[in-house]
This record gives sequence, structure tokens and C-alpha cells, in this order.
Amino acid sequence: MKCWQYFQAMVAGTLLGVLLAVGGVAPWFFGAWEMWWFWPFVALLSVGALCGGGLIVWLQQGSASHRATLVLWACVPFLCYTLLRWWAGPAVFVDAERAVLLHVSGVLVAALVVFALRDRHVPYLFWGLYSSLAVMSLYGILNHLLTGSQRVLWAPGYAQYAGRATGPYFCPDHFAGAMELLVCMGLGILLDRSVGAGRRLLGGLAVGFGGAAALMSLSRGAGMTLVVIGGLVVIWGFQQWPIRVRWAWRVVCAMAGLLVLAGAFAGAQGYRERFVSYGGLNRVVATSEEPLHTQVVDRLLRTSRGRMFAGSWRSWQTAPWFGIGTGMHRHVWPAVAASGDGDRDAGVWPTLLNDDFHSYEVHSDWLQLLQEYGVVGMGLFLLGFGGIVAFFWQCFREVAQDWTHHELEYLDACPRDYHLVLAGFLSLGAMAFHSLGDFNLQMPGTVWMLAILVGLGIRARCRLLEDPASEWPRELCVTGCNAGAGYKA
Repeated sequence: MKCWQYFQAMVAGTLLGVLLAVGGVAPWFFGAWEMWWFWPFVALLSVGALCGGGLIVWLQQGSASHRATLVLWACVPFLCYTLLRWWAGPAVFVDAERAVLLHVSGVLVAALVVFALRDRHVPYLFWGLYSSLAVMSLYGILNHLLTGSQRVLWAPGYAQYAGRATGPYFCPDHFAGAMELLVCMGLGILLDRSVGAGRRLLGGLAVGFGGAAALMSLSRGAGMTLVVIGGLVVIWGFQQWPIRVRWAWRVVCAMAGLLVLAGAFAGAQGYRERFVSYGGLNRVVATSEEPLHTQVVDRLLRTSRGRMFAGSWRSWQTAPWFGIGTGMHRHVWPAVAASGDGDRDAGVWPTLLNDDFHSYEVHSDWLQLLQEYGVVGMGLFLLGFGGIVAFFWQCFREVAQDWTHHELEYLDACPRDYHLVLAGFLSLGAMAFHSLGDFNLQMPGTVWMLAILVGLGIRARCRLLEDPASEWPRELCVTGCNAGAGYKA
């Protein structure tokens, strides 16, 4: 019996180690973006899948509700579709394989966290990821202040990103995406009423250092994403409070957010210039010959993102229902890069040739998803994504109702781990928004960090409301929240 228990503990510890490796270590290898670093971590994740499968099937380890099972099963149709498109569609094998594994591994990590991870390992995983991101923020800030981010870890940085913090990522926008996850974790800790003063301090440090590192990257997308995260907090961040207090907090935070935006607009001149000068918009002047909106659209289409967006859109139109094929954007780019106003037969050259750069990814994960998988693939993806979002929304509604009905009991002994739910939801919202104009979710390390946070949120949501306060024994209601009363471990 002792040997069997030792083996069970060893398998569970191996699973925890694998999750910590793909979530806390992989981002330090340039986000696991380079092909040399992607495959070793995928192989390591395969070991974690074997351990998780053993814990679920052989050792009967598992802790998720039927609703969590349905939510994750809603992601399976899209994964099956990606495999079919890879097998049946015109695809370059290695690039298609990597694209499929990126989706499969993300869902796999979340499933391992929800179904296979032991209860006592949840804090180790969360705080391990927190520690990795916190150290990453310090490294990015110090590396930028001391060296100007001339090097990315042991490799030289890219010259076009001079003056911007990059951390362990080659691109500062991707570093900013990782820092957004740290901000979401910090906000989840700060807004959880069951968290003590010491952990609230850690939450505040995460928000401060993560936000500072994201802004030092000078990423326009990160600035807008931080505003969106603030909006999500205003709407869903105060569900544990009575409704009047909840609305008071919302008003206070909304006003404070407007003051911060005004201060940032007035004080951060260099960052502000990156917005107003994008694509030469600061040189647009309305004339009678060319309306203002026409000039704005024309200048935006001539930016690198505008060219990639337009090329991807024209590429999608060639196969609108099923897409051009998994991982095929980079291969069809030379054929769709030029603007569509040329005429080969008439000898008319396109207005934009796009012969000066190559697009490996569409700087928009959503648009690339539509391009490569078509309307059918986008619909199947939204099925799983919408199910997860609805899962979190239902949790917020139930938490608000439970706290409203049992405020007095919860003041003495409240359910814990609400910060996991809020951090997972905020992270999902942040990446969904930032991915409109960037490809953070083409970075495997970022995908795995997001999957861990979402998986922890789903797992915590399943257990958060297991025991209504009205059914607690009276002795549990006086032991105090910090002692873990009312929490079913």
C-alpha cells in the first residue's frame, strides 16, 4: 500500500512539475516561440498528459463538476476540425502540425489543471506562475533601465524595437501580453474578500510591476488592453459585495480610471505620440479634394498591420467556409500581399506591392483564425470560447447571490479561491481583446500560461459554491476565513 501511495504521489508531483515547466519556464525561452524550444516543451507536456491520464483513469483522481466537463467538451469539435483540416486540406506539414499542437496543447493544459491536478497542488501552481511572471517583470524593467533592452536573455535584441522593454520575448508586444496576465492575477488577489493583508500586498505588487513593465514596452495594444481590463473589473470585479457597495466601488473605480487616463495622456508624451503618429495620422489634414476619413483609411492600410489585415482578408475570401488551411498564412502571403487593384492582363501594377517584408503571422489572432479555418472553424471555436465565458459569468452571478444572502456568515468564514476565478476571467478577456491587433496567442508560452489561469478559474468555480453557507455547521462560521473555514479541500 505504501509503495502504491508513493507511486501515486510521484505521478501527481510529476504532473505539477510539467505544468510549472510549461507555464513558468517555457516563457523564459523566448516564449517557446523558436522552433528549437517549442518541441521540447511539447514533448514534456506529453509526459504530463500521461501522468494526468493515469491519475484520472487508473487512480480515479478528478474533481470537476459535470458543467466543467461540458465546457471543456465544447472545445473538442474545434480541435477535431483542426485535425481534419490538417489531414484533408492543402497544408505544409510541419507548420500545420505546430498550429494544431498550439490549440491542442492549450486545451490539454487547461484540462489537466481542471481534472487531474491534486487539490493541494493548486496553490503551488498559482504562486509558481505568479513568481515566474513577477521575476519576468523585474527582469524586463531592470534590463530596460540598465541596458536599454539591447539583449533578450542571451541573444541580441531586434534593432526596430530599440527603446522598448522586451523582457524574455523578442517582441515587446508579446512581453506586454505576458505582463497583462500578471496584472490580471494581481487584480484577482486584490479583489478577493477572503484574501489576507499579506497576499493583498502581493496582489498590489503584481499590478504595479506588471502594469509598469507593460507600459515600458510602449505597446499600444497593451495600453488599450489595460483599459479593457479595468472595464472588466468595474463590471464584474466586485461581485462579493452587497449591491449598493458594489455600485459605489464601480463609480469610484470608473472615476479613478478616467483620472489615470487623463494623467497618462498628459504626462506620458512619448507613449501618447505612438498613438497619434501611428501610420502618419498626425499629418492628416482635411481638404476638399480628399475627405478626412479617406485619408485615415488610406494611411492605416499602408501600415504593416493594415497590409497584413487586408492580405489576410483577401486570402480568406478565396475559401470563406473552410479556410485556406492550417498554418498556411505565411505560405500564401506572397500571392495575396499586394493590394487587389492590379490587373495582370492590362499590365497595371497594384498600388501596394508588399515586396519589402514577409508576414509569418497576421498580427491578429482572430483574423488569422478566420483566414485559415474559415467560417466553420470560427463558429466551432466560438462555441468553446463562448461556453467558457458563460461559465464564468454564471459563477459571478451565483457568487453575487450567495454573498447577498449570506453576508454575515461569510464575514467570519467565506469560501476561498475566488481570486482564481477572477484572474482566469480577466486573463481570458485581456487576451481576447489584445489578440484583435496582435498575435500573442501564437506564442506557446503565453498560450500555456493563459490555459493554466483559465483552468484554475474553472476548477475554483466548480468548488467555490459546493457548500451553501446556510448548511455550514455553526462552529465553522466562527473560525475565521484565514483558517480556511467553509472551504472544501
